Amino acid sequence: MKAHCPIVTDLALKEKSTRVLMCYNATWLRIGLHIVLGGDSLRNEGRESDQEDIFLKLIVENQFFTHTVIAKSYAYNKLVDGLYKPGFFEALGSIILKRFLLLVISLDRAKCESALPLNCGIDGKDGGSPLLFSPHSHIKSSRQAVQGSC
Repeated sequence: MKAHCPIVTDLALKEKSTRVLMCYNATWLRIGLHIVLGGDSLRNEGRESDQEDIFLKLIVENQFFTHTVIAKSYAYNKLVDGLYKPGFFEALGSIILKRFLLLVISLDRAKCESALPLNCGIDGKDGGSPLLFSPHSHIKSSRQAVQGSC
């Protein structure tokens, strides 16, 4: 991330990073968020594709870009949100950057190291694994995802 423009305080950069993450195929993004955030809240429980996109965007906005332990440890007053000691924005920014890079690297590695046999295909059209990025997205590679979020 840019040193003078942390993702925690710059809403435009946060929105840009959210758009980059939403370029992933919903299936792969759910897997990546499960790797990074953990928990069972990312199971697909029969949601429609429109609902799935909204659900994943809410998870990204509300859980990916926050960290409650850091917020509590840097808070001046535990009862008042938004008042943080110096260093909070840098600490949270580094955690978000680590999460973002872990998500991109783990999904790229999982897609490359797919255990599907060659006769199943890899392009999602003939029974293979789905595409890593949505077909209508402007981002088509992990390199573009990292460059697009900075």
